[in-house]
Amino acid sequence: MYCEADILQADSSQSRWIAQQDSSRFGLVNSKPFGFRHSLDRLSLFNLPDLIALAKRIPDHQGFKGWQNGTIAVEDGWASKPEAQLPLMETIENIAETNSLVVLKHVEQDPVFGPALQELLAEMFSLAPQSFQEDVILGECLIFLNSPNRKTAYHFDLEPSFLLQVEGEKTVFAWENGDRSLVPHEELEGYCGAGNLSSAVYKPDRQQDAQVYELKPGDGVHFPSTGPHWVQNGDSVSISVNVNFDLRSMHKRLKYAYAVNHKLRKFGLSPVQPGENALSDSIKAGIWSSARKAKQAVKLALGRSNPAQNYPQWQPRR
Repeated sequence: MYCEADILQADSSQSRWIAQQDSSRFGLVNSKPFGFRHSLDRLSLFNLPDLIALAKRIPDHQGFKGWQNGTIAVEDGWASKPEAQLPLMETIENIAETNSLVVLKHVEQDPVFGPALQELLAEMFSLAPQSFQEDVILGECLIFLNSPNRKTAYHFDLEPSFLLQVEGEKTVFAWENGDRSLVPHEELEGYCGAGNLSSAVYKPDRQQDAQVYELKPGDGVHFPSTGPHWVQNGDSVSISVNVNFDLRSMHKRLKYAYAVNHKLRKFGLSPVQPGENALSDSIKAGIWSSARKAKQAVKLALGRSNPAQNYPQWQPRR
């Protein structure tokens, strides 16, 4: 378990991890990017031996651990694989030399890292607007390890997220969400319907529109849902925590509407784009949800269910 001496001793009536003076910025959650200060870097857990032990404890379920070796350009896409994959432990142990990105997921469920990160999740949830809180289904924490000078390709996520720098430095370029000239429906449909994590297309002529954040330990930045961003790591190994929230409006409605559109387009149809007709979106979401439940029931009956579905999840207390 983490040591209480590592925890920032703050007024219990105020934020524990987020700087009190920045708490009001969380009223902007999921509307635009913003920077903030945090104290997660005060924990002594974020060192290579503890992170290697964490990687070994995380279950080997599909999608729980991800890593990428080799040089990446801004426009290459999130799912690019520029070089053959080294073993995970070799990648982490030599992260300073392997030119790599490592992602360790569901860290809030870990017995060592989890208690502090679940506190962080609950705090961020409590600081967000009421409308956002009512939309949240679950939360998750990830840990990123980046080699020196490595880029993280331009991409967007369906989850609104918070990147908290705990070791090293990086420069973050982030755009606001909702601009269909920057992230058109085709890219969202590719991501939600086809499962293409590299559907976001970098547009060099829009680089000047990005907000720039220079992150050092104790700095954080918020990315709204579908707000594109890319990252340039500094001259040393970077360790950061990413906090994600799944939203009912995005993961159970918008995503499902795009998924149905993707299927309809295969039959030569031109469906109404999500967001243009609320009734159409509701019908599509209901259809896709029912289809998913039926598919899961068949897998369960055949003994082919995914064991990751039973892994614990952080859910807000309401």
